[in-house]
Amino acid sequence: MTNAATTGGRLSAGTQPAAPDAARTTWPRMALLGAVLLALGLLALLWDDGDRVLLAGLGAVAVVWGVGLLREVRAGSRPRAAATSGALAAWLGVVAAAVALLSGTATAWVLVAGLVLAVPVLVSAAGTGRPGAATAAVVVLAGAVSLAVLGGSGTLLGVGTTVVAGLVAALGVVNLLGAVGMWRIARRPAPETVGGCGGCACGAGGCGSLR
Repeated sequence: MTNAATTGGRLSAGTQPAAPDAARTTWPRMALLGAVLLALGLLALLWDDGDRVLLAGLGAVAVVWGVGLLREVRAGSRPRAAATSGALAAWLGVVAAAVALLSGTATAWVLVAGLVLAVPVLVSAAGTGRPGAATAAVVVLAGAVSLAVLGGSGTLLGVGTTVVAGLVAALGVVNLLGAVGMWRIARRPAPETVGGCGGCACGAGGCGSLR
């Protein structure tokens, strides 16, 4: 997302970034995503079959995000390389929803596998200069193996699904807080144009070029 910090260096003198306009379109989506994630996390924590609803809901979110990304690529607002990520997200979302509908045990295994694989993937995406992230990945993997060996698969699945549900709920809260911040920015008045110029011919040599 482009914000004021990233656009400020590219603006000409006397202009201001249109942050309120961007925030008006961003905060409703952040609020909706946050509410959905929080509801899914709480359902998984409080309801016996909530883990299946959680996986199906996450799959639906992945499908919506993937399809939206593909549309942006088709419209030209995203590079073509992003189409691979969009298609993969949509495909994985469909598979996740199908697994949630078919089997509760398979749902638990998918959630645990996602938890175990998430940390190494994030470490790889963050780069090699973060030893703390690599340590966290090792701890997560070692903890999963220890639970499977000492407590059995049932303990591993129970703890894993609970952790995933808690993380999803926490992510929902983070999105809701971010939406509140965006909403506050959206309430700010739009920046006024400087010097009464309407910007009609500035790129063509100034207003005098129209005469």
